[in-house]
Amino acid sequence: MRYEFLSYALAEGKNPVYGGAQSIAIQTRKSIAQGDAANVFSFTMENHWGTHVDAPNHFFNNGMKIYEYPPEFWFFKNPQVLRVSLQPSEVINEIQGIAPQTDLLLIQSDWCKQRHENAYVKYNPGIAPEVGFYLRKQYPHLRAVGIDWISVSPYADRQLGRLTHRAFLDPDGQNAPILLIEDMNLSMELASLREVVVFPLRIERLDSAPCTAIGLCDDKVYNI
Repeated sequence: MRYEFLSYALAEGKNPVYGGAQSIAIQTRKSIAQGDAANVFSFTMENHWGTHVDAPNHFFNNGMKIYEYPPEFWFFKNPQVLRVSLQPSEVINEIQGIAPQTDLLLIQSDWCKQRHENAYVKYNPGIAPEVGFYLRKQYPHLRAVGIDWISVSPYADRQLGRLTHRAFLDPDGQNAPILLIEDMNLSMELASLREVVVFPLRIERLDSAPCTAIGLCDDKVYNI
């Protein structure tokens, strides 16, 4: 077996964010090098930077916030990886071939290879709202969808992206909302992915939050 980080470490330099790049503001509060007993830092960032989970409160005031989800929600025992090829600003209009028991769908497009290029934040692909409605209706076990590009909202069509977020996250829609994990690192081989655990940063008031995601791959070693 092997474990893989499916999320990115946040950096003090430029982090790709929707439509551009931003830097986390990190300040030294205490420093051993300067005579303090320990190292202590503070940092400032927006809650949708880096790998993060969109919860219903992102678009609906009556939707759940990220810290309100129970711990068992974040353990995914039946993940499925869907390989796709997407052109700049292309929108996924349909998804097929999902197993009925899938609880986490990861869409692996190789866009993560362009993460530090302008296209990643300005010409990213997207997902149509009809896909959200369809998945909620047909796959009641599906709790989250993860993507390896910056957002389900194509920057070239932000109005469509807002409708897509609402389709997935509406607390009054059919079946439970499907959370969105955006800007994931899916650059590795995931054919044997067995389980995924997601650890969002739990802060009261926040609609959504940065997260760490870890995948367990069931790679087998054959003795010949």
